[in-house]
Amino acid sequence: MPVEKYGVWKAHLVHYVVERRKDDLKSPHLSLYFHDHEFGTPKYDRTLLREDKNIQGLYRATINIKSGLGDPHDSRLVYWVNRNIDQNPLADELTELQHGFHAGVDQIANQYSLDYIRDSLFNTSDGRLLPHEVAGQFNNIIDVLEPSIQQAIDENADVYLFGSRGSSGRFMHKMHMNQGNVRKYRSDDGVSQDGGLIIHFQRTNSWIGFFIGFASQAVHTDDQTGHAITGVTWSDFLRPDIIEEAVVIQEAYVNPADTRPRSIMLSNKMNRALPLEHWTIRNKAGDIQILPDNASLRPRIDQLFDLPDCPLSDHGDTIILANEQGMRIDGVSYNSKQAATKGDSIVFAH
Repeated sequence: MPVEKYGVWKAHLVHYVVERRKDDLKSPHLSLYFHDHEFGTPKYDRTLLREDKNIQGLYRATINIKSGLGDPHDSRLVYWVNRNIDQNPLADELTELQHGFHAGVDQIANQYSLDYIRDSLFNTSDGRLLPHEVAGQFNNIIDVLEPSIQQAIDENADVYLFGSRGSSGRFMHKMHMNQGNVRKYRSDDGVSQDGGLIIHFQRTNSWIGFFIGFASQAVHTDDQTGHAITGVTWSDFLRPDIIEEAVVIQEAYVNPADTRPRSIMLSNKMNRALPLEHWTIRNKAGDIQILPDNASLRPRIDQLFDLPDCPLSDHGDTIILANEQGMRIDGVSYNSKQAATKGDSIVFAH
């Protein structure tokens, strides 16, 4: 079955503990201790860390910092950092949330949930495969997470913890990709139920998102079940000699000045022509535009495609490009501010 008690917890961090290799050889975690009071910090004593790793008066969330899943010979994680996550319409939704836990709703509404494949939360090719606890600065995931976590504590920033709420009600886990799993963990597969950590630093109104998966998880998954539909894993995809994003979404005309329909510009990065027959464009609401039978892109050419069947929202949206097999080729997102100016296109960085 999909991940139980999935949702997002809006909270404030007050303490964290990193498990090193000597603490847990098999599957070490980063434990985040938090409360969900909007004003004031509850009384607690972090020196009273119990054997069950809990601290009285605080909730706890765990983030994997070494894989305990998949291939026993590959303990690597893959992670993405998006310092412009506020350009995703998800940020506007999160800002409106009250502090506390909010259960994820159905995948049609796609609210209060993350989906690494379908929500354009990050540029997939920016992912990094890193082992746990390797000597040298920024050579493991701990180095990447710690500075922002400490800053969130210092500034009392709002944090959004996506994952599964434990049976005790005081614990969050599975804060990682939860689809495309190897056979042993296939029962956890689902769409719109991925984990992650998003931080909003109110003082500077800046946002950052951390998203974590396992090297053994599949890059392409079924839209209904979340099961792998190809054998391509993140360890395959992020090899430097493989380039999957041959076609990218270069621009979107969300608020055109004339009466022409909303459209997107696709860019062919290859030195050969690419047929686009039966490729699709999908928005966050699930509307689909099927490209014409004769659609193609000449080498190194940009071309506009109208979207009469796939309206793009003025309030922010995500745009997913998929090939004829339904595999994700590219994805972008924008917020309501970017869509506000009439006549201008939104240009996406790749």
